[in-house]
Amino acid sequence: LFVSKNGRAFENKILNSAKGKTPKFAFLHETSPFHAYYENRIRFYLEGGTDEEEKKKEEEEKMMLKKKEEEERERMEMKEKEEAAKKREAAKKSVGCGSCGQSFACLPNKDW
Repeated sequence: LFVSKNGRAFENKILNSAKGKTPKFAFLHETSPFHAYYENRIRFYLEGGTDEEEKKKEEEEKMMLKKKEEEERERMEMKEKEEAAKKREAAKKSVGCGSCGQSFACLPNKDW
């Protein structure tokens, strides 16, 4: 943000100072793995991007993630309910007479 407001001269000033050689400012060097991100942020601000805009984008991403997680949770709950219903049906079918397999229809009517 400072460089986008104050120009590359500000960046060069830091790079040529003792601070520019510390790990805190390592991202300013092209050899740093964070330099590409730094350059991306410079472009973002130079093209008129704002912190509020960035915050809004992050909030939208969080909302989308939360929605996806909720949908996944609901999908898993439905799947669990379906599996429980199938187990109940299978249990109903397995209860019956050992010889005919029906629900004791072949046995005389008794009070169970």
